[in-house]
Amino acid sequence: MFKDQVGLEGTIHTTLTAFARAILDTPWFGKEREAVSYYAFGFLAKACAPGTVLYDPGQLAIEGRIPGTRSHSKKQVCKDLVIWPAPGSNCWDGPNKAVHAPLAIIEWKADSDTLFQDDIEKMKEYTTAYPELLGIVVTFNAKRKKVLRAAKVWKGKVEEGWLEVR
Repeated sequence: MFKDQVGLEGTIHTTLTAFARAILDTPWFGKEREAVSYYAFGFLAKACAPGTVLYDPGQLAIEGRIPGTRSHSKKQVCKDLVIWPAPGSNCWDGPNKAVHAPLAIIEWKADSDTLFQDDIEKMKEYTTAYPELLGIVVTFNAKRKKVLRAAKVWKGKVEEGWLEVR
């Protein structure tokens, strides 16, 4: 993992931990889209800092498109939260040409205490096809609010216990 990705991984870990505390220890309730928005704008955007890989909130995209992989029937697919190398970056290289990969993808589930294996498998595929891509799979149960878990996927390798906050 190169230096910038290490910094990005640390930022995501720290901000996800703070987000988990905010939702697990308070009366907050929402579903997946509300959780993604709250995390992106309430935690991750606030962690942007000059001189780091995540330096501008314009690098964040909710439901951002990325190039599809072999298992997709579509040339591009939308992901819950995408982090790009520069503000305004995206997958497009002209009309209907999705070719650029992001720095990171964060996929979410807000209705389960366990990681969704389909998300893990797809993230393995993305991070194998795009070796500098950091994949994070997040899950928590918004009704029970007992635990938030996240797995890290890097170059096709999965670390399921990357984050667990109770």
